Amino acid sequence: MKRSSVMSLLSPFADYFQSRDVPLDLILDEASSLERVVLVIASPTESTPPDLVERLELLDLISETQSMLNFEAEYHDLVNSCRDPDDTTADLAVKILLKAPAIAWREFDRQALQAQRSLVSFRVGAGVRFRGVTAARIAEFESFVAPWFEANARSGICHVHHREEPEGIAFVIRHGDMLKRIGILDEAGSQVSRILRPERVDIAHFRHLAGEWQISGLGAKIQDLYRDAFGLVFHGNLNALIPSKRYSLEPLREGPCSLECNPRNRVQFAELKSLKLKLPSGPRVTIEKKVFEALDGMDSALLPTATLLEAGLNLTLSNRKKLVQIRICPERDTILGATGEPCVDEWLLEHHFANDRNEGLLLASA
Repeated sequence: MKRSSVMSLLSPFADYFQSRDVPLDLILDEASSLERVVLVIASPTESTPPDLVERLELLDLISETQSMLNFEAEYHDLVNSCRDPDDTTADLAVKILLKAPAIAWREFDRQALQAQRSLVSFRVGAGVRFRGVTAARIAEFESFVAPWFEANARSGICHVHHREEPEGIAFVIRHGDMLKRIGILDEAGSQVSRILRPERVDIAHFRHLAGEWQISGLGAKIQDLYRDAFGLVFHGNLNALIPSKRYSLEPLREGPCSLECNPRNRVQFAELKSLKLKLPSGPRVTIEKKVFEALDGMDSALLPTATLLEAGLNLTLSNRKKLVQIRICPERDTILGATGEPCVDEWLLEHHFANDRNEGLLLASA
Protein backbone atom coordinates (compact mmCIF):
# COMPACT_ATOMS: atom_id res chain seq x y z
CA MET A 1 0.00 0.00 0.00
CA LYS A 2 1.25 3.49 -0.86
CA ARG A 3 2.13 5.81 2.00
CA SER A 4 -0.47 8.30 0.79
CA SER A 5 -3.15 5.62 1.11
CA VAL A 6 -2.05 4.79 4.67
CA MET A 7 -2.20 8.49 5.51
CA SER A 8 -5.70 8.87 4.05
CA LEU A 9 -6.88 5.87 6.03
CA LEU A 10 -5.44 6.94 9.40
CA SER A 11 -5.56 10.75 9.27
CA PRO A 12 -8.93 11.05 11.10
CA PHE A 13 -7.20 9.42 14.08
CA ALA A 14 -4.12 11.66 14.15
CA ASP A 15 -4.77 12.78 17.75
CA TYR A 16 -4.85 9.18 18.94
CA PHE A 17 -1.53 8.37 17.26
CA GLN A 18 -0.03 11.59 18.65
CA SER A 19 -1.12 10.53 22.14
CA ARG A 20 0.85 7.32 21.59
CA ASP A 21 3.94 9.44 20.62
CA VAL A 22 3.68 8.48 16.95
CA PRO A 23 2.93 11.56 14.80
CA LEU A 24 1.34 10.57 11.50
CA ASP A 25 3.71 12.89 9.61
CA LEU A 26 6.10 9.94 9.76
CA ILE A 27 3.96 8.16 7.17
CA LEU A 28 4.70 10.65 4.39
CA ASP A 29 8.44 10.72 5.12
CA GLU A 30 9.91 8.24 2.66
CA ALA A 31 13.05 7.98 4.76
CA SER A 32 11.18 6.90 7.89
CA SER A 33 9.98 3.47 8.86
CA LEU A 34 6.31 2.70 9.35
CA GLU A 35 7.15 0.23 12.10
CA ARG A 36 6.09 2.59 14.92
CA VAL A 37 2.71 3.18 13.27
CA VAL A 38 2.24 -0.56 12.80
CA LEU A 39 3.12 -1.23 16.45
CA VAL A 40 0.47 1.23 17.64
CA ILE A 41 -2.12 -0.52 15.48
CA ALA A 42 -0.97 -3.93 16.73
CA SER A 43 -1.08 -2.88 20.41
CA PRO A 44 -4.55 -1.45 21.13
CA THR A 45 -5.35 0.08 24.50
CA GLU A 46 -8.54 1.22 26.20
CA SER A 47 -8.16 4.57 24.38
CA THR A 48 -8.03 2.99 20.91
CA PRO A 49 -10.94 4.49 18.92
CA PRO A 50 -13.53 1.83 18.06
CA ASP A 51 -14.00 3.53 14.68
CA LEU A 52 -10.33 2.87 13.88
CA VAL A 53 -10.70 -0.84 14.66
CA GLU A 54 -13.88 -1.00 12.60
CA ARG A 55 -12.23 0.76 9.65
CA LEU A 56 -9.24 -1.62 9.68
CA GLU A 57 -11.49 -4.70 9.89
CA LEU A 58 -13.63 -3.50 7.01
CA LEU A 59 -10.54 -2.71 4.94
CA ASP A 60 -9.21 -6.20 5.58
CA LEU A 61 -12.46 -7.67 4.31
CA ILE A 62 -12.89 -5.62 1.14
CA SER A 63 -9.24 -5.90 0.13
CA GLU A 64 -9.60 -9.68 -0.19
CA THR A 65 -9.06 -10.72 -3.80
CA GLN A 66 -12.52 -12.29 -4.09
CA SER A 67 -14.16 -9.14 -2.76
CA MET A 68 -12.27 -6.94 -5.20
CA LEU A 69 -13.42 -9.13 -8.07
CA ASN A 70 -16.94 -8.49 -6.89
CA PHE A 71 -16.29 -4.73 -6.86
CA GLU A 72 -14.94 -4.95 -10.40
CA ALA A 73 -18.04 -6.76 -11.61
CA GLU A 74 -20.77 -4.88 -9.73
CA TYR A 75 -19.29 -1.39 -9.23
CA HIS A 76 -17.35 -0.88 -12.45
CA ASP A 77 -17.88 2.91 -12.60
CA LEU A 78 -16.83 3.36 -8.98
CA VAL A 79 -13.65 1.35 -9.50
CA ASN A 80 -12.74 3.33 -12.63
CA SER A 81 -13.32 6.66 -10.89
CA CYS A 82 -11.14 5.70 -7.91
CA ARG A 83 -8.26 3.77 -9.42
CA ASP A 84 -4.92 5.29 -10.39
CA PRO A 85 -2.52 3.35 -12.64
CA ASP A 86 -0.10 2.60 -9.80
CA ASP A 87 -2.74 1.56 -7.23
CA THR A 88 -2.50 -1.85 -5.62
CA THR A 89 -5.61 -3.78 -4.60
CA ALA A 90 -5.20 -2.40 -1.07
CA ASP A 91 -4.88 1.20 -2.34
CA LEU A 92 -8.12 0.78 -4.28
CA ALA A 93 -9.84 -0.74 -1.25
CA VAL A 94 -8.89 2.30 0.86
CA LYS A 95 -10.35 4.65 -1.74
CA ILE A 96 -13.59 2.68 -1.94
CA LEU A 97 -13.84 2.64 1.86
CA LEU A 98 -13.37 6.42 2.07
CA LYS A 99 -15.35 7.46 -1.00
CA ALA A 100 -18.21 4.97 -0.85
CA PRO A 101 -18.52 3.56 2.70
CA ALA A 102 -22.11 2.42 2.07
CA ILE A 103 -20.89 0.15 -0.74
CA ALA A 104 -18.07 -1.17 1.44
CA TRP A 105 -20.62 -2.07 4.13
CA ARG A 106 -22.83 -3.68 1.50
CA GLU A 107 -19.91 -5.96 0.68
CA PHE A 108 -19.39 -6.71 4.39
CA ASP A 109 -23.06 -7.63 4.71
CA ARG A 110 -22.96 -9.83 1.63
CA GLN A 111 -20.10 -11.89 3.01
CA ALA A 112 -21.60 -12.00 6.50
CA LEU A 113 -24.81 -13.44 5.10
CA GLN A 114 -22.96 -16.07 3.07
CA ALA A 115 -20.99 -17.42 6.03
CA GLN A 116 -22.00 -20.85 7.32
CA ARG A 117 -24.15 -20.43 10.44
CA SER A 118 -26.60 -22.51 12.39
CA LEU A 119 -30.00 -20.81 12.10
CA VAL A 120 -33.00 -21.35 14.37
CA SER A 121 -36.31 -21.43 12.50
CA PHE A 122 -39.45 -19.63 13.68
CA ARG A 123 -42.86 -19.18 12.07
CA VAL A 124 -45.04 -16.11 12.15
CA GLY A 125 -48.31 -16.71 13.95
CA ALA A 126 -51.45 -16.96 11.85
CA GLY A 127 -52.87 -13.59 10.85
CA VAL A 128 -49.81 -11.62 11.97
CA ARG A 129 -48.61 -9.06 9.43
CA PHE A 130 -45.07 -7.99 8.58
CA ARG A 131 -44.81 -4.25 9.22
CA GLY A 132 -41.93 -3.54 6.83
CA VAL A 133 -38.42 -2.22 7.41
CA THR A 134 -37.79 1.46 8.12
CA ALA A 135 -34.93 3.37 9.71
CA ALA A 136 -37.12 4.00 12.76
CA ARG A 137 -37.82 0.28 13.21
CA ILE A 138 -34.14 -0.59 12.84
CA ALA A 139 -33.40 1.97 15.58
CA GLU A 140 -36.20 0.48 17.70
CA PHE A 141 -34.70 -2.99 17.30
CA GLU A 142 -31.24 -1.73 18.35
CA SER A 143 -32.76 0.01 21.39
CA PHE A 144 -34.64 -3.15 22.37
CA VAL A 145 -31.59 -5.48 22.33
CA ALA A 146 -28.98 -3.00 23.67
CA PRO A 147 -30.00 -3.26 27.38
CA TRP A 148 -29.69 -7.06 27.26
CA PHE A 149 -26.21 -6.84 25.73
CA GLU A 150 -25.24 -4.26 28.37
CA ALA A 151 -26.61 -6.36 31.25
CA ASN A 152 -24.84 -9.47 29.97
CA ALA A 153 -21.34 -7.91 29.77
CA ARG A 154 -21.30 -7.43 26.00
CA SER A 155 -21.63 -3.59 26.01
CA GLY A 156 -24.75 -1.88 24.73
CA ILE A 157 -23.37 -1.17 21.26
CA CYS A 158 -25.34 -2.79 18.46
CA HIS A 159 -25.57 -1.91 14.76
CA VAL A 160 -28.08 -3.48 12.37
CA HIS A 161 -28.03 -3.38 8.57
CA HIS A 162 -30.75 -4.83 6.37
CA ARG A 163 -30.67 -6.07 2.81
CA GLU A 164 -33.37 -7.01 0.31
CA GLU A 165 -33.33 -10.64 -0.87
CA PRO A 166 -35.29 -12.36 -3.67
CA GLU A 167 -37.67 -13.96 -1.15
CA GLY A 168 -37.56 -11.53 1.76
CA ILE A 169 -35.30 -9.43 3.98
CA ALA A 170 -31.91 -10.22 5.55
CA PHE A 171 -30.49 -8.56 8.66
CA VAL A 172 -26.85 -8.31 9.80
CA ILE A 173 -26.48 -7.64 13.54
CA ARG A 174 -23.07 -6.46 14.79
CA HIS A 175 -22.56 -6.33 18.55
CA GLY A 176 -19.93 -6.73 21.24
CA ASP A 177 -19.03 -10.09 22.71
CA MET A 178 -17.68 -11.06 26.14
CA LEU A 179 -14.33 -9.50 27.08
CA LYS A 180 -11.27 -11.62 26.28
CA ARG A 181 -7.61 -11.38 27.21
CA ILE A 182 -5.27 -11.78 24.23
CA GLY A 183 -1.52 -11.57 23.75
CA ILE A 184 -0.15 -8.62 21.76
CA LEU A 185 3.13 -6.81 21.08
CA ASP A 186 3.59 -3.37 22.65
CA GLU A 187 5.47 -0.42 21.14
CA ALA A 188 8.78 -1.82 22.39
CA GLY A 189 8.13 -5.18 20.76
CA SER A 190 7.54 -6.92 24.10
CA GLN A 191 4.81 -9.51 24.43
CA VAL A 192 2.06 -8.38 26.81
CA SER A 193 -1.65 -9.05 27.18
CA ARG A 194 -4.68 -6.81 26.88
CA ILE A 195 -8.35 -7.24 27.63
CA LEU A 196 -10.38 -6.48 24.51
CA ARG A 197 -13.98 -6.84 23.45
CA PRO A 198 -14.34 -8.86 20.23
CA GLU A 199 -17.10 -8.15 17.75
CA ARG A 200 -19.71 -10.79 16.96
CA VAL A 201 -21.90 -10.85 13.86
CA ASP A 202 -25.33 -12.51 13.87
CA ILE A 203 -27.79 -12.69 11.00
CA ALA A 204 -31.49 -13.19 10.39
CA HIS A 205 -33.58 -13.92 7.29
CA PHE A 206 -37.29 -13.35 6.89
CA ARG A 207 -39.01 -15.32 4.09
CA HIS A 208 -42.25 -13.60 3.08
CA LEU A 209 -44.01 -16.50 1.39
CA ALA A 210 -43.08 -19.15 3.95
CA GLY A 211 -43.71 -16.83 6.89
CA GLU A 212 -40.43 -18.08 8.31
CA TRP A 213 -37.67 -16.35 10.27
CA GLN A 214 -34.20 -17.96 10.37
CA ILE A 215 -32.09 -16.42 13.14
CA SER A 216 -28.51 -17.10 14.28
CA GLY A 217 -27.08 -16.41 17.72
CA LEU A 218 -24.88 -18.31 20.15
CA GLY A 219 -27.04 -19.71 22.94
CA ALA A 220 -30.74 -19.99 23.73
CA LYS A 221 -30.89 -16.66 25.62
CA ILE A 222 -29.70 -14.53 22.71
CA GLN A 223 -31.95 -16.46 20.32
CA ASP A 224 -34.89 -15.70 22.63
CA LEU A 225 -33.83 -12.04 22.66
CA TYR A 226 -33.82 -11.85 18.86
CA ARG A 227 -37.13 -13.72 18.61
CA ASP A 228 -38.79 -11.21 20.94
CA ALA A 229 -37.17 -8.20 19.24
CA PHE A 230 -38.02 -9.21 15.66
CA GLY A 231 -41.55 -10.16 16.72
CA LEU A 232 -42.24 -6.90 18.54
CA VAL A 233 -40.56 -4.49 16.11
CA PHE A 234 -41.53 -6.02 12.76
CA HIS A 235 -44.83 -7.71 13.67
CA GLY A 236 -46.05 -5.60 16.59
CA ASN A 237 -46.27 -8.57 18.96
CA LEU A 238 -43.69 -9.81 21.44
CA ASN A 239 -44.95 -13.39 20.90
CA ALA A 240 -45.36 -13.20 17.12
CA LEU A 241 -42.63 -15.76 16.39
CA ILE A 242 -43.19 -19.36 17.42
CA PRO A 243 -41.08 -22.54 16.96
CA SER A 244 -41.49 -23.57 13.35
CA LYS A 245 -41.38 -27.38 13.32
CA ARG A 246 -40.57 -26.81 9.65
CA TYR A 247 -37.73 -29.30 9.22
CA SER A 248 -37.85 -33.08 9.35
CA LEU A 249 -35.59 -36.08 8.84
CA GLU A 250 -38.45 -38.56 8.45
CA PRO A 251 -37.86 -38.99 4.66
CA LEU A 252 -34.52 -40.67 5.47
CA ARG A 253 -36.44 -43.68 6.81
CA GLU A 254 -37.17 -44.56 3.17
CA GLY A 255 -33.45 -45.12 2.59
CA PRO A 256 -31.26 -43.89 -0.30
CA CYS A 257 -34.28 -43.25 -2.54
CA SER A 258 -35.16 -40.28 -0.31
CA LEU A 259 -32.19 -38.39 -1.77
CA GLU A 260 -32.74 -39.10 -5.48
CA CYS A 261 -32.39 -35.99 -7.65
CA ASN A 262 -33.33 -35.01 -11.17
CA PRO A 263 -30.01 -34.18 -12.88
CA ARG A 264 -31.81 -31.57 -15.02
CA ASN A 265 -32.61 -29.50 -11.91
CA ARG A 266 -30.28 -27.09 -10.11
CA VAL A 267 -29.72 -29.63 -7.30
CA GLN A 268 -28.30 -32.57 -9.24
CA PHE A 269 -27.04 -34.93 -6.53
CA ALA A 270 -27.47 -35.38 -2.78
CA GLU A 271 -25.44 -37.46 -0.34
CA LEU A 272 -26.06 -38.27 3.33
CA LYS A 273 -22.71 -37.54 4.98
CA SER A 274 -23.61 -37.98 8.65
CA LEU A 275 -26.51 -39.02 10.82
CA LYS A 276 -26.96 -38.69 14.56
CA LEU A 277 -29.65 -40.89 16.02
CA LYS A 278 -30.96 -42.18 19.32
CA LEU A 279 -31.28 -45.96 19.54
CA PRO A 280 -34.50 -47.50 20.89
CA SER A 281 -32.47 -48.67 23.89
CA GLY A 282 -31.41 -45.10 24.70
CA PRO A 283 -27.78 -44.50 23.58
CA ARG A 284 -26.99 -41.85 20.96
CA VAL A 285 -24.90 -42.82 17.94
CA THR A 286 -23.31 -40.75 15.16
CA ILE A 287 -22.51 -42.37 11.80
CA GLU A 288 -20.22 -40.42 9.47
CA LYS A 289 -19.36 -42.74 6.56
CA LYS A 290 -21.60 -44.68 4.17
CA VAL A 291 -24.51 -44.04 6.48
CA PHE A 292 -27.19 -46.21 4.88
CA GLU A 293 -24.80 -49.13 4.50
CA ALA A 294 -23.68 -48.78 8.09
CA LEU A 295 -27.29 -48.80 9.29
CA ASP A 296 -28.04 -51.98 7.35
CA GLY A 297 -24.94 -53.57 8.81
CA MET A 298 -25.98 -52.69 12.34
CA ASP A 299 -29.64 -53.73 12.12
CA SER A 300 -32.04 -53.57 9.17
CA ALA A 301 -34.84 -52.54 11.55
CA LEU A 302 -32.82 -49.70 13.08
CA LEU A 303 -33.68 -46.93 10.61
CA PRO A 304 -37.47 -47.30 11.02
CA THR A 305 -37.33 -47.38 14.82
CA ALA A 306 -34.51 -45.02 15.89
CA THR A 307 -35.07 -41.34 16.68
CA LEU A 308 -33.37 -39.24 13.97
CA LEU A 309 -31.68 -36.29 15.69
CA GLU A 310 -29.43 -34.57 13.14
CA ALA A 311 -28.27 -35.15 9.56
CA GLY A 312 -25.53 -33.67 7.40
CA LEU A 313 -26.16 -33.53 3.64
CA ASN A 314 -23.93 -32.61 0.71
CA LEU A 315 -25.71 -31.20 -2.35
CA THR A 316 -24.20 -30.80 -5.82
CA LEU A 317 -25.55 -27.78 -7.70
CA SER A 318 -25.31 -27.18 -11.42
CA ASN A 319 -22.68 -24.60 -12.43
CA ARG A 320 -21.03 -24.76 -9.02
CA LYS A 321 -17.91 -26.71 -8.17
CA LYS A 322 -18.17 -26.40 -4.40
CA LEU A 323 -20.61 -28.65 -2.57
CA VAL A 324 -23.41 -27.06 -0.57
CA GLN A 325 -23.29 -28.51 2.93
CA ILE A 326 -26.45 -28.63 5.00
CA ARG A 327 -27.06 -29.75 8.57
CA ILE A 328 -30.63 -30.25 9.80
CA CYS A 329 -31.62 -30.69 13.44
CA PRO A 330 -35.42 -30.89 13.79
CA GLU A 331 -35.24 -31.24 17.56
CA ARG A 332 -33.75 -27.73 17.89
CA ASP A 333 -35.47 -26.31 14.79
CA THR A 334 -32.07 -25.43 13.31
CA ILE A 335 -30.64 -25.59 9.81
CA LEU A 336 -27.17 -24.73 8.54
CA GLY A 337 -26.18 -24.03 4.96
CA ALA A 338 -29.43 -23.33 3.07
CA THR A 339 -29.52 -19.54 3.35
CA GLY A 340 -29.38 -17.54 0.15
CA GLU A 341 -30.04 -20.54 -2.13
CA PRO A 342 -33.70 -20.68 -3.25
CA CYS A 343 -33.05 -23.89 -5.20
CA VAL A 344 -31.86 -25.60 -2.02
CA ASP A 345 -35.02 -24.61 -0.16
CA GLU A 346 -37.09 -25.90 -3.11
CA TRP A 347 -35.21 -29.23 -2.97
CA LEU A 348 -35.88 -29.54 0.77
CA LEU A 349 -39.58 -28.94 0.17
CA GLU A 350 -39.80 -31.37 -2.74
CA HIS A 351 -38.09 -34.13 -0.73
CA HIS A 352 -40.17 -33.35 2.40
CA PHE A 353 -37.22 -32.35 4.57
CA ALA A 354 -39.10 -29.05 4.98
CA ASN A 355 -42.76 -28.09 4.94
CA ASP A 356 -44.54 -24.87 4.08
CA ARG A 357 -47.69 -24.83 6.14
CA ASN A 358 -47.82 -21.06 5.55
CA GLU A 359 -47.33 -21.48 1.79
CA GLY A 360 -49.18 -18.84 -0.20
CA LEU A 361 -49.53 -16.51 2.80
CA LEU A 362 -48.00 -13.21 1.68
CA LEU A 363 -47.43 -11.05 4.73
CA ALA A 364 -48.17 -7.57 3.46
CA SER A 365 -45.98 -4.71 4.66
CA ALA A 366 -47.72 -1.94 6.56
